Amino acid sequence: MLDAAAPRLTPERAVRLVAQRWGLSVREARALPSERDVNVMLDDRYVLKVSNPAEQPAIIEMETVAADHLAAVAPEIPVPRTLPAPDGALVVTVLDDTGRECRARVITTVPGAPLEGSVITAQLAEQLGALTARTSLALQGLFHPAAGRVIDWDVRRAADVVRATPDAISGAPGRLLHDLLPRLDAAAAATRRLPAGLQHADVTLTNVLAVDAEISGLIDFGDMHHTAAVCDLAVALTSVLRNSADEQPLGVWELIDVVLRGYQQHRLLTADEVAVLGDLVLARLAITLVISARRRATHIDNTAYITQHDAASIRVLGEIGVLDHADLSERLARLAGTAHAGTVSPTTSLGHRRAAVMGGGLSPLFYRAPLEIIRGEGPWLYAADGRRYLDAYNNVAVVGHAHPAVTRAVSQQLGTLNTHSRYLHPAAVELAERLLATVPDELDTCLFTTSGTEANDLAWRLATAYTGGTGAVVAEHAYHGSSKWLADLSPNEWPRGYRPPHVATFAAPRPTLEGLGHDVAVARIDAACAALADRGDRLALVLADTAFTSEGVWDAPADFLAGLVDGAHRNGGLYLADEVQCGYHRTGEHLWRFTAGGIVPDIFTLGKPMGAGYPVGAVLTRREIADALAQDYEYFSTFAATPAAAVAGLTVLDLLQHTSLPQQIVDVGNHLRAELAALDSSRLGAVRGRGLIVGVDLSAPEGVQARAFGTDLVNGLVRRGVLAGLTGPGGDVLKVRPPLVWRREHADLFVQTLSEVIHEHE
Repeated sequence: MLDAAAPRLTPERAVRLVAQRWGLSVREARALPSERDVNVMLDDRYVLKVSNPAEQPAIIEMETVAADHLAAVAPEIPVPRTLPAPDGALVVTVLDDTGRECRARVITTVPGAPLEGSVITAQLAEQLGALTARTSLALQGLFHPAAGRVIDWDVRRAADVVRATPDAISGAPGRLLHDLLPRLDAAAAATRRLPAGLQHADVTLTNVLAVDAEISGLIDFGDMHHTAAVCDLAVALTSVLRNSADEQPLGVWELIDVVLRGYQQHRLLTADEVAVLGDLVLARLAITLVISARRRATHIDNTAYITQHDAASIRVLGEIGVLDHADLSERLARLAGTAHAGTVSPTTSLGHRRAAVMGGGLSPLFYRAPLEIIRGEGPWLYAADGRRYLDAYNNVAVVGHAHPAVTRAVSQQLGTLNTHSRYLHPAAVELAERLLATVPDELDTCLFTTSGTEANDLAWRLATAYTGGTGAVVAEHAYHGSSKWLADLSPNEWPRGYRPPHVATFAAPRPTLEGLGHDVAVARIDAACAALADRGDRLALVLADTAFTSEGVWDAPADFLAGLVDGAHRNGGLYLADEVQCGYHRTGEHLWRFTAGGIVPDIFTLGKPMGAGYPVGAVLTRREIADALAQDYEYFSTFAATPAAAVAGLTVLDLLQHTSLPQQIVDVGNHLRAELAALDSSRLGAVRGRGLIVGVDLSAPEGVQARAFGTDLVNGLVRRGVLAGLTGPGGDVLKVRPPLVWRREHADLFVQTLSEVIHEHE
């Protein structure tokens, strides 16, 4: 078809033709440029489009169907519509001025003028990128049997087109095209595994119209075919790069940046698509130059139109064609945002680099042989060397690593808006409402933070403002956060010999002869408050991790928890339930551990698992407590309750509240503890916990320090592909705190692996 002569039809005859066949009365007609057809503008209202005689009828039908489809599903994209003849026919057979039989259509006009030749600003380039993505998405629901056509403008055929006319391009550009042939072949092969569908395949400056620097329409569906979506983008991107404007305010890489920005506002590219995009642009440049050289020799009367992009194509080819595949792909990946996802470095060198720039001993890594974890899926983590590890430790990924629902929700929101919470946004309000709906009515106020540390930090400020107190009471080996204030409230973090004067401690609910009833807990809080008073401090807050995780995982009786609350109140303080570790069904059927205990805390804090990996935390309290701080301060945290954080939190609640996961947690947790208790080993002691938070006492061999034995045990698990941790004052409690998506087979694998490691130490 590209080699067949275009129809011949004078504007005067076009006027007569549309009057005869369509009944249109036209006063003015003028020819429009075209590569292989005849287009005649009629009174600036219609265009008579006479197709090349070699064009297949099915292709013309596909163009018409596609335009109608776009108009129906994406009316915001103005496209021409076909005007039926009086007999209802959309396509009419006519004879051109040489007597050749051609198929003709009358289509409506779209406002604006083609962008080709206009100065391409960042605004226009971004709009064109967006239009390309929107058109591709709108066409994805359309099928047509003619879409499998073979057309030389298909960028996947670039290498074949160049080889078919090896001498079409001479000099340095010709040699460069010859050198690029293997890359063009590889690019075409790579597109087979990429998202594909019916594509416009010619969203170019010639076919995109604009009014006052705003894109107003898309025309010419003549190159449509089924191909990878990234091929469609490559065509549009090439058109912008080799635009024919006399003025070029933006360089090649600036243009690439803004086109990709516009495109990805509507359709995110995969890393594989970005990896092949650069070579597909080279393919489009190659096709443009070769087809131009081939056609200008046989269509001398249309040379100006055919060769209009030659000089710019050679210019762009010289700028990016000299880059090897890896360099070109890396540059595009950095602009598209896919460069840093899943990158892998040799673990040894990476460890040295990290120590050099990230604090060394101040921020140590887990395990004797640090792991470079690059991917997660459900209960599994994957290292750079390809090894898979069962995760028995990370409660952040509460609904499993990289859960697609959370990933999708956050990605979509990030692509729409993510800003601070000083503006109204429905997601943040809904998250607060849904959280408050899960707790007793007394807790009516939700304040968002970015972490559990920040939540507990804010809780401390609330308590001191409300009570006027200056002292805190915490469990003997508690951990509540990493800020200065919270490190002081975390005995787990205290250096040897350090004890902040405004902090007193109480014993965690380990079994004792005196029992763990209400009065025992009250007495412990009373004693701690007396110690504060001796140092001149009055109680502001009693803080407790409701699962006493850092103490070795102790499941406190309801009466003991109630005693902690009453002890706080009778000493003039507030009670904080810290559920950063044990919230979100971690302990079983109840969303929050404190509700299982039947207590109502004054303040309740959330963190780690709240966004399943996206940083977000929260403080739930009573309005009167919040108002006490508001008398002198405002509270604001830039990244707290951003729209992305809010949708992450909402999606986690959706998954926990609308699936059977809570019951699965109970079943798997019971099974896990039973199987652990059944292990016959002198190195294992009591098994404690609820749901999927479990502590197992360890007993070191004679002459071996308890903490050292625990460390040996955990590293033995790592060597066998299981990740766990230690807790307790002596570091001698095995902590099992996996993603909540564990099933029985995961629990069984953990128990079997632990048994193998333990037997090495018998």
